[in-house]
Amino acid sequence: MKIIKYFIILFFAFGTFSVQAQESLASGIDYVFLQKLIDTAKSNYPKMKVFNHKIIIASNDIKKAKLSWFDIFTVSAFYSPTAAQTLTNPTLSGFQLGLFLNISSLIQKPVLLRQSHEAYKIAQLDKDEYNLNLEADVKSRYFKYVQQLTILKVQTQAALDAESLSKQFKYKFEKGEETFENYSKSMILYSDQRQRVIEAEGSVLIAKSSIEELIGKKLEDIH
Repeated sequence: MKIIKYFIILFFAFGTFSVQAQESLASGIDYVFLQKLIDTAKSNYPKMKVFNHKIIIASNDIKKAKLSWFDIFTVSAFYSPTAAQTLTNPTLSGFQLGLFLNISSLIQKPVLLRQSHEAYKIAQLDKDEYNLNLEADVKSRYFKYVQQLTILKVQTQAALDAESLSKQFKYKFEKGEETFENYSKSMILYSDQRQRVIEAEGSVLIAKSSIEELIGKKLEDIH
């Protein structure tokens, strides 16, 4: 019956730590640090740079469309020596300049310019949309990281409690006050809890790595 009593006490202790972890999860979030992570991701994440380059290309296309207005005009120069005058063309001699207007190009230019402006707006909106998605992704991964850190603290404390309980059973077993079965169960409980700590440590590392994927730096390098 003693082992049952101890396990019940330990169970309620674990429950207390879990409640404390839930209450402290929000307090473990550093919003100033989170904003630094978001800003760093927007500066370093390769896909953000792709959107920036698309905006530059779209802006250059607008400039090209504006300059292309000159394409509607064609200037031609002719030279006809005086000696080359003929009866059918007696007045065209020397240098002749001609200015031609391409009506088709004149009609198309406003349309092309509007399309360039629309392409620029689309590139900007694509970037704005991805900004929101990236920010949400950074927040989600950061909250997951803080959650895993909190779970690790809970599991570590639970492992310490299980270790203390196991030592008590060992001490009483050596004095003949406890059965080997109960002592073995306490050892198994401690071993299981240590395994949970290892799993929690792995989850923390995975969550940390997922943030670093977005920010392009180690978390330790963000100040």
